Amino acid sequence: MSQINIILIRHGEASASWGDDPDPGLSQLGENQAIELIDNNELLFLENYHFISSPKSRALMTAAPLAKKYNKDVEINAVFSEIPSNGIDPKDKKDWLTKIIKMDLINLPNEVNNWRSELTKQILSIERDTIIFSHFMVINALIAEFTNNRNLLCFYPDYTSITKIIVSNNKVQEFHIGGERKTPINL
Repeated sequence: MSQINIILIRHGEASASWGDDPDPGLSQLGENQAIELIDNNELLFLENYHFISSPKSRALMTAAPLAKKYNKDVEINAVFSEIPSNGIDPKDKKDWLTKIIKMDLINLPNEVNNWRSELTKQILSIERDTIIFSHFMVINALIAEFTNNRNLLCFYPDYTSITKIIVSNNKVQEFHIGGERKTPINL
């Protein structure tokens, strides 16, 4: 099998926090960040790429300018949505996530481990060059898997940062972590 290039793009800045709105769109800054992707030198040759997005508004809105530029339909794939937090009261999400990101992977809730497993399975099964618009924890979960990190949190991908993964023979051959920003997660 040939080499497959996968680009993960974190969504632009959201208009509201995760704890305040389960599906916020982009802020004005986030919309500008999404538009700036059009001229990003790392994203100039996507004619043959398949476009995938989380179903969340901020990911779809981030994908829209590039999809328009390349005249692409964007496939929605819920696997690339946020870390599952079903049953967690919105006011408790920040504390819950703070606890989860520090937890040893073997102690994570089953729902989170199943999500991690499905993310990895999906990435390794991609058969053509693909760009995926997703979320902070999705990118971290994947990098944690590929580096055998014991925790979910590996780094702090900035808004619209680009993380590249190269897969060959259903195995990750290499990856390049995108722009990092040491800030709190926008909960």
